[in-house]
Amino acid sequence: MVFYMQYVLTVFLLLFSSTHSLADYISVGLQQAIDNECEKSVKNHEYPNNELCLESITQALNAQGIVSVKRISDEERQDHVETVCVFEKKTGALKYNRCIYEQVYKELGLEIVDPPALVVNVPEEDPKEVETGSTKPEIETTESGTETDTETKVTKTVEMEMPENIERMISQKVIPSTYFIQVLKDNPDTTSHIQYISMGTGSGVAIDTNLVATACHVVTEKNQDFFDFLIVNLIHVNDNALDTDKWFYKAELYAEDFDTDRCIIKVDNLNAQPANLRNYKDLEEFEAVYAVGNPRGFVGKTAKGQITRLYDYVPPNWLLNYFPNQNMELIESNAPIDKGNSGGGLYDSNANLIGIVSMCEILGGPVQCYDEKGHITVKPGPNDQCITYCNKTYPQNFSIPISRYNDLLKIE
Repeated sequence: MVFYMQYVLTVFLLLFSSTHSLADYISVGLQQAIDNECEKSVKNHEYPNNELCLESITQALNAQGIVSVKRISDEERQDHVETVCVFEKKTGALKYNRCIYEQVYKELGLEIVDPPALVVNVPEEDPKEVETGSTKPEIETTESGTETDTETKVTKTVEMEMPENIERMISQKVIPSTYFIQVLKDNPDTTSHIQYISMGTGSGVAIDTNLVATACHVVTEKNQDFFDFLIVNLIHVNDNALDTDKWFYKAELYAEDFDTDRCIIKVDNLNAQPANLRNYKDLEEFEAVYAVGNPRGFVGKTAKGQITRLYDYVPPNWLLNYFPNQNMELIESNAPIDKGNSGGGLYDSNANLIGIVSMCEILGGPVQCYDEKGHITVKPGPNDQCITYCNKTYPQNFSIPISRYNDLLKIE
């Protein structure tokens, strides 16, 4: 048994190690992943500066090992591998590197060997070294999987404490990426003094500094077999909606797939804080989730639930009427959301964006009626407009995995 474990470890080290330096195999994609990770980490105060972040990621990549996509001789298959892994480019350098490794070995027909679990320890840091720009002692990985300081062998284990109020933590982390969306269209009555007609409101999540993910049914109107992109204005949920200077008007439709209800809108001067993303394939059923959006116009509200089902294909029920493309994944949750949450984010317990809210089950939901002046009516009249809201007693909601938005991004 000992011999077998040593053999597996040896094979793993052969697969993930190289006598070449990091720069020999670093690709444009991996460099972008490193830059993205360090930009976010420094901004979130996880590292005091970019240099320490680069050093830490470099050490981790050297320990993990880098498998070049160039090991595949066919350039078209190389492009395919990079396309599959492009989503991981935004989630972190190690995840992107791991994805490239898995896809390359699949292409080559080689066995994928999982690494042994590592217990990560961080050397205690001398503040003077940081101030003078001195490099930190070299880190090595021992056979037991513990990273140690090769000079002093003195380490300090990093312990992550759970927050006292996880909903508050989720809200604080994701609200900076959350937007309120208002949708209008031109009034067909040219004789009216009212230029625009309100078409409703919804939510959106920043996935880049100038890109906001949302649901297509929030920002479009179906006209027979076609979808018309409407006038889309948005504002950050923490800004005063009465301040016209805070609004971003007439957002551009950047990318769309109406059959899967996925839309991305673009605002050049948005300067948004993108959410941290997590891939669908990493999710597990019954995980805790948090929906953050603007139900019924109440902005930035958080609703807690759990993943009740992960569908690799659209289930054979009423959802088939809403998703013509049945070859897509869906996240089912029981977070009590409502109309206005559409296009908003579904997050895991670490505040990673995992999905964009699309549909809710309305069976058993409340019915609210309005008269021609927009006032709520207790006894509906024949001309009143009645709306059925989401069922909050036995909530059932469906979100589109954020990783499905990957192929809509025009990444060079």
